[in-house]
Amino acid sequence: MVFSPDGKRLASASEDRTVKVWDALTGRETLALTGHADRVYCVAFSPDGKRLASASYDQTVKVWDATSGRETLTLKGTQWGF
Repeated sequence: MVFSPDGKRLASASEDRTVKVWDALTGRETLALTGHADRVYCVAFSPDGKRLASASYDQTVKVWDATSGRETLTLKGTQWGF
């Protein structure tokens, strides 16, 4: 889990292949981001809090608009960099 730079949101990675964004004050889920084909193991906000990146065991990193939840970019890798 990671807090947004302003501390108002919390993002969590999940084994159910989703990234969820929560209102840190109320605990209410505000976004559920779907699109990964395997477990998500890492999330990070951009320094300005406008984007959210998620990394998955499906060998992708997805970049999302942290307000709308729209996927803006997918980076594809290969296992262990080979």
